[in-house]
Amino acid sequence: MYRALINWITYSFALAYPNVLPEHQQELLAQQPGASINDHLHFSSTIRDVLLQHQIITQVLDDFEPTYYLDIAYHKDHERVLLGNDIPVKAVAKRPTFTFHPISGPPSYGDRPSENNLTFTLILTDPDALSYEHPVKSEMCHWIMTNLTTPIGSTEVDWPDSSKSWDDLLDSVARTESMDPAQLEKKAGELEAYQPPGPPKKTGPHRYVFVLLEGDASNLHAPKERPHWGYGKERHGVRDWAKENNLTVVGANFFLAQHKKQ
Repeated sequence: MYRALINWITYSFALAYPNVLPEHQQELLAQQPGASINDHLHFSSTIRDVLLQHQIITQVLDDFEPTYYLDIAYHKDHERVLLGNDIPVKAVAKRPTFTFHPISGPPSYGDRPSENNLTFTLILTDPDALSYEHPVKSEMCHWIMTNLTTPIGSTEVDWPDSSKSWDDLLDSVARTESMDPAQLEKKAGELEAYQPPGPPKKTGPHRYVFVLLEGDASNLHAPKERPHWGYGKERHGVRDWAKENNLTVVGANFFLAQHKKQ
């Protein structure tokens, strides 16, 4: 059931954005007949189903219908976040690159963003710190990126002109990734610097959840501390922070990672 959902998500996204997915994922097009490029409502509902299955919705977020798809990539190790896939801890040591796209259809680069465009914030949170069974530090805030504009956001990436393909754009995004994983200094646009996931030994898989929030980011403040996002209670974090800052959840994606020693 779960594999079928992931295949459907990959296939639907590949239909809408054929140049964004890597070649090995685009090959699923030939294996999954019958889907419609216009079936965006099904695509959104399928994302929601996976978030519910993994308790992202309930434990991390209130119920919502995704309106944006988050494409998150760790380019150095050729890893892409695909709604619950396993990624080695060593592969996520550096900041990922990302794009986000409205599920209603592929973005158009005919116009540059105006002052009327929406503003977004991207966060990364761990609801399983120290472990799923004992979430005594949950949620752990790992990253907050603010002041992102549609249809794409990434650190130090110029707005693309209409002549650029998605492949050219993702290549330019990948070239911005140069941070030493041991460093946690903030980069442009970061409210909270990227803290690489580091699940402890013998704590099983952790869900690392990216959440896309829409709303005014001009007066946002970082959490008082990373554990519990400063709220001092287990399983509290981004949901509280988003409500406090009048931000709306519009998209989410996640991966699983665990220490080698279990």
